[in-house]
Amino acid sequence: MNASIFKVSVLSLFIFTAGHASASELNIPTEAPYISLSQNLDEPNGYGFCLDTFGRGYSELMHTHTCKPPSKDKNAPRNNSSNDARFEYDTKTKQIRSYAYENQCMQVLLATGKTEFALLECSNHPHQKFDYNTTDKTIRLDVDQNRCLSIDTKTIKAGPWVKRTLQLTECDKTEDSLKQWDVVAS
Repeated sequence: MNASIFKVSVLSLFIFTAGHASASELNIPTEAPYISLSQNLDEPNGYGFCLDTFGRGYSELMHTHTCKPPSKDKNAPRNNSSNDARFEYDTKTKQIRSYAYENQCMQVLLATGKTEFALLECSNHPHQKFDYNTTDKTIRLDVDQNRCLSIDTKTIKAGPWVKRTLQLTECDKTEDSLKQWDVVAS
């Protein structure tokens, strides 16, 4: 192989790899606490996907959404809509709690062939209990350790941002990039 062709090929490979790495690098603007997917996937701003409520502000339904920048109003109340993507994992109760909405926890709603995630009043309901495994970065349903919190493969436009549906899937059959989470405490 001609040396100049080899150099160009190696340089092209380096540029492609460097460009690919920076495109998937996370630059999460959300203030802690938050729970985000470990990889950026195709979020166009590099902000990643965070747990979030549907729409702006309080909603009983949840999904993942582009991680949001903090409110420009430094005196905004805790329940300001800019905080609706801020969640924390409580290791004692095993609950995923809303930062913005007091005493509201994530709960999986299961029906035959359908799974939804809701933000409901915190309780001892077994579908509000999750295990966050810091080694494999999965969030597993406490009563069924074979099932993981994951996201759908399809990205949907959401105004200037993007979103993906939350799912409860079989851990062993789910791609790592769709089920690995970072839990960032405040």
